[in-house]
Amino acid sequence: MSLKRVLTLAASAAAVATLFSPVSGASALESGAQSPARVAADGYLHVYTQPYGGGRECKWVGNSDNWGSCRNLTSDIWNNGYAGGLDSVNLYTAPNAGGAWACIGQGDRWYDTTTGEYYFSFGAGLEQYGASVNNNISSHRWVDYCG
Repeated sequence: MSLKRVLTLAASAAAVATLFSPVSGASALESGAQSPARVAADGYLHVYTQPYGGGRECKWVGNSDNWGSCRNLTSDIWNNGYAGGLDSVNLYTAPNAGGAWACIGQGDRWYDTTTGEYYFSFGAGLEQYGASVNNNISSHRWVDYCG
């Protein structure tokens, strides 16, 4: 067998091995992937009763005066609304947009509100101002911006 033919066969075998070798989880992490890929906006505010999308899901397109079965039971919040007017969401401590509030911007997701990182930062002097949002949200309103 000629040297040229041996080199061609070796190169072909290496190419096939590369095509069919599995990519390990470590390789994906080493490449800089740190969070799930963005999903196209669907117009909903999604909430889950457990961190990282666990437990029961509730979701709304418009405003809600009472979160019903998800009221005061939310540990993951995702604003997957459409960009443009009314694309941020105020999250209130009380029904009917009452009490202090927090605001989550369009496309943002608070995967784990049990960390204490997220709190009601608007409405100084109102009920629950400064409290954690974890398991403490009763209603919401879509607004033009946070602030």
